Amino acid sequence: HGQPQPAPIAQNTHTHMLVLLVAAAAQQRVLCDTTAGPFTILLNASLAPLGVRRVSKLVRTGFLDGQILYRVIPGFLVQFGVAADPTVHARWQRGEKRRLKDEPNRMPFRHGTLSFAGAGTDSRTSHLFVALAPNGVRLGRGTPHEATLGHVVSGMETWERVVANYQKSGYKDTGTLQGPLVQRGNAAAAAYPLLDRIRACHMEVAPRRRLAGSPSTEEFSL
Repeated sequence: HGQPQPAPIAQNTHTHMLVLLVAAAAQQRVLCDTTAGPFTILLNASLAPLGVRRVSKLVRTGFLDGQILYRVIPGFLVQFGVAADPTVHARWQRGEKRRLKDEPNRMPFRHGTLSFAGAGTDSRTSHLFVALAPNGVRLGRGTPHEATLGHVVSGMETWERVVANYQKSGYKDTGTLQGPLVQRGNAAAAAYPLLDRIRACHMEVAPRRRLAGSPSTEEFSL
């Protein structure tokens, strides 16, 4: 009888490393500063490649900078995605090519999940929201435009301050601001100075990994 052959340990390790590196490459961090504090979102292109590509482009072009967090529903969500300048916003809304095809939701929502907002099938453009517990975690179930893009991985207390500031303001439902903001930009919210804003967002420049090393397990904690 032949001797049992040893398992190809080196090959298996190399394959595992490649899988981890591909997974790491699918993830990108978005670092933002707001009037309520900073936060970081870890995007995961393996969950929704079209949606993550769009968010990345919105960030890289400065689309999110100066935006008002205009719709705040405690325990449910905070919505944004209308450019401070209406001419900039219009460029992201015109034409069918600006509307993304829907993608299946591959991960349940949780406190701090980022998703596109929309209005029916293939309606995603630039409108986004961060889900809040307890009611926001029920989103992403059967609504075509709701799919997990990533999660807030630091600065969740910033979103909690956004909610607290809104509650202190005494404002009524500010979701009705969406249309005026689209038409007139931030000027449409002149009567709502206590709403928080995004000051600026940028993509984190990922450090180069050594091939002999392994990606941090933190990167796969989604």
